[in-house]
Amino acid sequence: MPDLLQAEGSFDWFRLLFLLFLAMALGAFLFSKLRSFYQRWLIQMRQRRGKKGESKAIKVLSSKGYTVIESQPLGKVNMRVNGQGTTIQVRADYLVTRHGKRYIAEVKTGNVAPRPTFVDTRRQLLEYYFAYSVDGLLLVDMSEKEIHRIEFMR
Repeated sequence: MPDLLQAEGSFDWFRLLFLLFLAMALGAFLFSKLRSFYQRWLIQMRQRRGKKGESKAIKVLSSKGYTVIESQPLGKVNMRVNGQGTTIQVRADYLVTRHGKRYIAEVKTGNVAPRPTFVDTRRQLLEYYFAYSVDGLLLVDMSEKEIHRIEFMR
């Protein structure tokens, strides 16, 4: 078996550097592929957990006297960008009623997202505040199986 680093009896630095470069390039390629696979897997796991949480949330809402009227109700926010009017569509998890009042219910799972003060959750709820003509907003924390009534003041 010929030695890949020997060229006519002397050590070939060029071949060594070439093989090292090739190994590093292959390693970087494999790392990139594994990283993107792992990120896709994480997203799928979060989506599955979210879907399970949403289906279980109906039971939590029902146990507190809420009735689900609509799943994934469409809401709209009108805004202007440089004077140009535009409409943004949003979808909450549920439109529910209780004691003759209508609420938008947003379901969250995990450790951070169910907190009303978590930046992404707070912004989402604030968007719903403008998008839906309802009597209130509910944040359903599926980790604790609690319902929080959210109010924004101007």
